[in-house]
Amino acid sequence: MKDVQKAVVKRNGKFLIMLRSPDVRSFPKHWDFPGGKLELGETLIAGVEREVLEETGLKVEAVKIVGAYVFKMKDAERRFTVWSAKLLSDEEVKLSQEHTDFRWATKEEILRLKTEPFIKEYFKKH
Repeated sequence: MKDVQKAVVKRNGKFLIMLRSPDVRSFPKHWDFPGGKLELGETLIAGVEREVLEETGLKVEAVKIVGAYVFKMKDAERRFTVWSAKLLSDEEVKLSQEHTDFRWATKEEILRLKTEPFIKEYFKKH
């Protein structure tokens, strides 16, 4: 099973979501929370904080796990572990090459978009 760490980052009551590039292997052109896979030997917290910084330029503190969702994909099962994250910087978002757009959106706005499947599961409980 492949593990993916994702962060729920909020500012002024809205969630940060990122539009995945059409060139990425998994979920191209889907909206997503920032995050990704761990590097070898990396802790869960360090991994999710690093991924958010790499994908957005924002510093966050991973606070706690708020959900874990397993999905069978074409190549393997994936577990998406979702963390609540405290925003530590008030910088502008700087996109990585993995994403083509971002926005701060409400739950209702996000649920109308084409998202990775774990996001809809997350919002069923939050």
